[in-house]
Amino acid sequence: MSSSWLALVVGNTRLHWGWFDQSVLVATWHTCHLSNLAIDRIDTDLYPQNTWLLINSLVSEPEISYLLQDVMPPIELWLASVVPAQTHLWQQVVPSVHLVSRSHIPLNNIYPTLGLDRAINLLGANQTLDWPILVIDSGTALTLTAGVSSSPADAYDGSGCNGSGYSGPVHDGEIYGGAILPGVRLQLNALGQQTALGSLMLTALETPEPSLQRQLPKRWASNSEGAIASGIAYSLTSTCIDYISDWWQAFPGGAVVFTGGDGPLLYQYLQQRAPEIASRVLVDENLMFKGMQAYRRELTT
Repeated sequence: MSSSWLALVVGNTRLHWGWFDQSVLVATWHTCHLSNLAIDRIDTDLYPQNTWLLINSLVSEPEISYLLQDVMPPIELWLASVVPAQTHLWQQVVPSVHLVSRSHIPLNNIYPTLGLDRAINLLGANQTLDWPILVIDSGTALTLTAGVSSSPADAYDGSGCNGSGYSGPVHDGEIYGGAILPGVRLQLNALGQQTALGSLMLTALETPEPSLQRQLPKRWASNSEGAIASGIAYSLTSTCIDYISDWWQAFPGGAVVFTGGDGPLLYQYLQQRAPEIASRVLVDENLMFKGMQAYRRELTT
């Protein structure tokens, strides 16, 4: 049996992969969703060999494909999904898949409709940061998810309990609350599909390479593309500034961490608009994988 295992987080528009060798995160990559057409091309009765070929076929980065050549099936697959149709497809392809369940995530106060990706991100943040923590995930949607300590000394209503009537397993952290709004791509897609503007590719809103500094768009634009870039960039950063400021009013020492595909872009905008706030904010694109690792450890040790 291979010592390697795969973490797969199914987002609204993409698959997010993490390859672990025991406890070490070796590589991460992102692919399109799995399709029925792709499944029809393989014989799932020959699992796991053919399934491994399917997983490898989704990879577009040559360096990742090269790394995966050294991994021999069978390999554990741990899956957290916010898209039921994708969950069903992966259950067909990998019958032994380990599905992340809300009831097993070691956080208190997880409400039934909380996205698994939000809970996993928060769990991942707590692997390196102490409570309280605010995670800002800039993906298809922009989600803000806050967690606090479950200990009475840190209970957020000051009464020694969280006031929710929660009676499940006791863990050291709990969901405090959060917010959801359309992210960069979702806003762009909505404007492209629901207006006469058509599909727009805005350089100002492209996620930069790590070494590239993306400048804020001109606030008062003189063309439609610039106006859209301005509206999205300034509204999203204003939202983050407002929520972060409120968070620090409630928890002056609380951690704030950006993640998600557009997390680095949003952080760069924040640096330019509110450098004093940005100086206290972290960026970690691997929170989801740290969370998946913590979840797996919780269930296997």
